[in-house]
Amino acid sequence: MKETCIICGKPMDNADTIKCAICGVLMHRSCAYDEALLDAEENSLCPYDALMAALDWFDAVVSVYVDTLNNEQRNDIIGRLRSYLTLLEGKENIG
Repeated sequence: MKETCIICGKPMDNADTIKCAICGVLMHRSCAYDEALLDAEENSLCPYDALMAALDWFDAVVSVYVDTLNNEQRNDIIGRLRSYLTLLEGKENIG
């Protein structure tokens, strides 16, 4: 059985295949075109590993610098985080 792209779910074509640098899942190069799916060394990441890397970065920044934020800035960040939770929780029945 032919492997499928983690992003689009279509069968892989070896000519257009890239692997996630962390977990090794396959993606079409045309599906993983966004710079958001690259790490600092420009290695390709699947959406999951790109999100986890972003959360690791967020954790490092917020853990050290949270005391530098004023209430308005904290509320802005909290609002965005709540929006992300709503988005993620709304997709829980997919897949």
